[in-house]
Amino acid sequence: MRLEWDNNLAIGVNEIDEQHKELFRRFDKLLEACNNGLGKEEIGHLLSFLDEYVQTHFRDEERLQVAHAFPDYPTHRVAHRGFIERLQQLKQDLKEEGTSLSVILTTNTMLMDWLVNHIAVMDKKIGAHIVARGKRHA
Repeated sequence: MRLEWDNNLAIGVNEIDEQHKELFRRFDKLLEACNNGLGKEEIGHLLSFLDEYVQTHFRDEERLQVAHAFPDYPTHRVAHRGFIERLQQLKQDLKEEGTSLSVILTTNTMLMDWLVNHIAVMDKKIGAHIVARGKRHA
């Protein structure tokens, strides 16, 4: 199974779209490793990447929302905090259980849900809002 970026997911802000593409690349790398029986080796790399990624990406995305008076910013911020909490729990599970099948499956499920529901739905609204605002101010 391959997970590839689809331009329909682009929100129209290059910096954010590039960050999303990198998340897709990293998650695809995990899926590929799992398919090759190497998921245990890759899961730690992905969680380390996510630790840094969420700090930078969420900060950039939230600044963009504030700058463009995005009305769903509070809800979006709560979703980001929820993801960070789930990531911390996954890291704790990895520390306690090691690279168990449960940790790998939970990580895959969490990321797939994030990609499908957050980027494809919530983040797309940011782009639509920016475009609509730009048209009103043009």
